[in-house]
Amino acid sequence: MSDKLKVSNEQTDEQESAACTETSENITSGTSPESDLQTADMQEDSGYDVPEEPQEDKPGDTVGAAAVKPKSFRQRIDDLETLVAGFIAENNIMARFIGLFLIFSSGVFIGNYRREPRTEKFRVEWGDRVESRDWTDYSDSVSFGKMAFFIVLVFAAVSLLRHFLPKLRKINLDGYILVTGVMMFGICALWRNNSDYFYLAFAFGIIAVSLILLAAFLKAEDFGELKKVPNTVLIPVMGACAAGVALFVAMTTIFKHKVYFTAVYDLGIFTQMYHSIITDFTQNTTCERGYVLSHFAVHFSPIYYVLAPVYMLFPSAETLLASQAVLAVSGFIPLYLICRRRNFSDIMSFMFTLVYIFSASVTSPCYYEFHENAFLPPLLMWFFYAIEKNSTVMMYITMVLVLMVKEDAALYVMCIALYLVFSGRSRKHGIVMFLATAALFVNVLSLMSKYGEGAMTNRTFGNLMKNYDGGFGEVIKTALTNPMYFIQQCFANDGLEKLVFIIVMLLPLLFMPFITKKASVLLLVVPFIIMNLASGYAYASKFDYQYVFGTTACLIYAALVNVSEFDAKTRRTVIPLMAVASVLMFTACDINKLYYADVYDRYKEVNERKASILAAVPEDGSVLATPFLIPHLANRDELYILDEGTSANEDTSDFVVFEDHQDEWILKKREMLESEGYTVYKEAEGVIVIYVSPEYEIK
Repeated sequence: MSDKLKVSNEQTDEQESAACTETSENITSGTSPESDLQTADMQEDSGYDVPEEPQEDKPGDTVGAAAVKPKSFRQRIDDLETLVAGFIAENNIMARFIGLFLIFSSGVFIGNYRREPRTEKFRVEWGDRVESRDWTDYSDSVSFGKMAFFIVLVFAAVSLLRHFLPKLRKINLDGYILVTGVMMFGICALWRNNSDYFYLAFAFGIIAVSLILLAAFLKAEDFGELKKVPNTVLIPVMGACAAGVALFVAMTTIFKHKVYFTAVYDLGIFTQMYHSIITDFTQNTTCERGYVLSHFAVHFSPIYYVLAPVYMLFPSAETLLASQAVLAVSGFIPLYLICRRRNFSDIMSFMFTLVYIFSASVTSPCYYEFHENAFLPPLLMWFFYAIEKNSTVMMYITMVLVLMVKEDAALYVMCIALYLVFSGRSRKHGIVMFLATAALFVNVLSLMSKYGEGAMTNRTFGNLMKNYDGGFGEVIKTALTNPMYFIQQCFANDGLEKLVFIIVMLLPLLFMPFITKKASVLLLVVPFIIMNLASGYAYASKFDYQYVFGTTACLIYAALVNVSEFDAKTRRTVIPLMAVASVLMFTACDINKLYYADVYDRYKEVNERKASILAAVPEDGSVLATPFLIPHLANRDELYILDEGTSANEDTSDFVVFEDHQDEWILKKREMLESEGYTVYKEAEGVIVIYVSPEYEIK
């Protein structure tokens, strides 16, 4: 903010020279913002009056020195110009204008997003209806005149408030307006676009530009006002953010289910499994492998029983989807407690917790149906909190709960145990945890190989195993004996996709898990390298699949440990940048999921008609159904998959359910069913059809 000089036409050349010299000295010496504000206040107290020349006493003047010559019209105009010039100079009008423009253009987009052509993730077709848009639909919905009017109106209002309320000038209001505008514009620019490589490159560019601008602002502004915000305000806001994200994920995943975009893998099998849990306390399914099979034969996941009471009250697939969203996001609570134990300030604890709440690698996996891995983020965070608190009992309880999630959760515990040993935090307990977990891991794999279908290690790490029967030890052996091959595998199988995955996972954390002076912290990054990067399983390196739930928690904690080692000034820059990057990445990856709500709204009548027909299938009947209908029919004992390769002898089910369309295999299936005596039980032409067996007695 520059000094404002009160210069009039009556000033002498010496006065002008002195004023210019004073201004030059101020600029050269780098006048502080405080002195600028004091100068502004002094000038405001003077009313920006044009200084008058001393009046000489003239012969015959009865008033003498006290007489003041009335101002001419021209002088009053000059006074007004001086007032306006000083008024503008004391504010950063460029930042204010750009910020307001970005805010209002973003607001217009939010109000008219359904007309924006990029919001079409897919071209939706149903019967004769085809939904399509182009850019003119959105352009026609925007009134440039109204937008310009409101920008000018708010600009003038902010300007007047800053001028007539001196206390407001102590706040860098224009800076906050600009940062808010950049954030809103970045969110809208990333909102609801397709997730192809070109778009992701665009998204990363938007995030990078936003972070650069924010970093420049943080360099000049330390958010002094935000430091004064009490926890009584910050904690409710943090809770509201977490609740909002959880509600958003829950609702959009449920809408995805309601528009029949969920399938047998992996929502149908777990819906039927929970039906089995509340019926006879087993984890039996028939649709997972086509015969009665306990899910324990596939994965060691006793943690599923924790949700049994909830499912008993609300037995539906929607319950699982909503529970998963709440579980995944709930890890913010122990993370916040860890921040407080690490002596983060109120505002820094709040902002670092936002990094977790808006982490795309916490929310995106929720859109791939339902998985036990969603228990990992909160449980691992509570495990880390127990370590920070140095609570032995809590450490072992949370360790056991983590091991109950899945057989491969042992890798997280062993890496954390090694971190305890080599960081010196708790060598004794670290050794005990490592040995106990390793022993449990070996025994569980042995039991699964003997009584189940094995641990599927060769599917996940087959690229690192010479002997598929050697188990996870083969992976460790390859990593130690051929490290160059191991590193090459971290970027093999579509290196570009791996690069995108790495950026999505680490950019919101500003790569902080790797920026450390303590090598022991890198042990927390090992699960990410082994389970996501080195795995030959294509889905392991996708941020929107369940395999990142656990590794994300480890990465966030590693980032927190490293950031806590920075000085307070560096933290005040790094943590806000991480929070903004997380919000923008969440927007880029997940806000487009509002598409499911749009599809449901457009075809609500058709979807409700489908649901009513499927609800007519008796729960005691065995069902053969196509993959995307199975999750809606899974609360029953017998349920099998119908697809193009289904053999004829599988049509012994009481009911056969499939979408009614003109595919050749569907037509042949109808002919075969009718030849075997099946009759139409319910049908919505062009939508869905249900056949019933002649042997089933309709009640």
